[in-house]
Amino acid sequence: MGISDSIAARTSKISRGFDTLISKYAGLYMVYVSIVALMGYALVLLFPLLVIAAVMNIYETLLNNEAIDWETAAIWSVVLIFSALFSYRSLQIKITPPVGLTLVEDKAPEMFKLVQHFQSHFKRPTIHRLVITSDFELDIVKMPKWALPIWSTNALVIGLPVLLCLSSRQFECLLASRIGQFSKRHNLITNWLYQLRAIWKQYAIAYGKQKYPDSYLLKWLYAAYASFYTSVSVHAARRDKLYADSYAMELFTHEDVREMITAEVTYQLYLQKRFWPAITKIASAETKTPLTPYQNIASSIHVNVEDKKLEPLMHVALKSEADRKSPMPSLKQRLINVGHDAPYMAKTTEKTAAEKYLGASISNVIKIIDMLWLKDSKSQLKNKP
Repeated sequence: MGISDSIAARTSKISRGFDTLISKYAGLYMVYVSIVALMGYALVLLFPLLVIAAVMNIYETLLNNEAIDWETAAIWSVVLIFSALFSYRSLQIKITPPVGLTLVEDKAPEMFKLVQHFQSHFKRPTIHRLVITSDFELDIVKMPKWALPIWSTNALVIGLPVLLCLSSRQFECLLASRIGQFSKRHNLITNWLYQLRAIWKQYAIAYGKQKYPDSYLLKWLYAAYASFYTSVSVHAARRDKLYADSYAMELFTHEDVREMITAEVTYQLYLQKRFWPAITKIASAETKTPLTPYQNIASSIHVNVEDKKLEPLMHVALKSEADRKSPMPSLKQRLINVGHDAPYMAKTTEKTAAEKYLGASISNVIKIIDMLWLKDSKSQLKNKP
């Protein structure tokens, strides 16, 4: 066994021990993560509260006519100035919406009907925007309206690869799980903790974009806190993902959910390990014809399913443990959660989710995402040393 294998084995052992400890003391862990989450709110309120405290202390100091403590007044004046400045900067932050192609209802009516159907069943959340991205993802991103993350708008983010890989049935099941997850009917605490992972990152990014000299402290504070919170909340996020799969069973059979989970994990692994490395290799060579990888994803998946070339990946995924930094539980954990111990993915003659739910817009959507990918890949190649 090499040094890297030995380190990986030790890390895996430590990770398993940590997982066992958290499972044993699950209640204490949830209390701990909740306290860490509330620290973020305290960070948001810190400087406005210091402004109030400074004003009150200056007022009390100056009212003392017998012996005004000018040193104390000066200190609180400095606190007031900086706290007011930082509070003003917090009011200036702008949360950037997810980067992608925003869908409009008349261009993809079936998609909007499906979303509305699941919203009607789960009652919430309200979806304000549908965004198609280039990544393999399906999530709801909450964007705070104010400096304090209480009121938000919701964007349903759908990765084009998800639509191109999954059958319409598999996609419907996955979408139901995600909307159910954010309805918070049975997972109020874990979903709150899950949402904050993205929200605190948004704050760190927003402060990072401010170019004022005094913004560096806020940038550092939120970057450090977001990183810390992301690390400690991993297991809470995994619990919420398991709740999501359970929500899907309200509308779909156990077999449907098992197939959705298997397809999601296997297709994502295929893209990560085989498809994109091959595309990157081709892109690094000089070619006259621009690459259009998103046009080829669906056909590549179809061929590999037909030839049973994805089965080894499926079993690799089953034996793999969850990435210690990832909020996604392992395939084995997700299957056990829905009452199964083996993955399953049948050959299907159904349309892909993209064909059914993007309809006549599919060609334009793929073309635009391909163009964005090509622009980004060229930029990355230019920046390589």
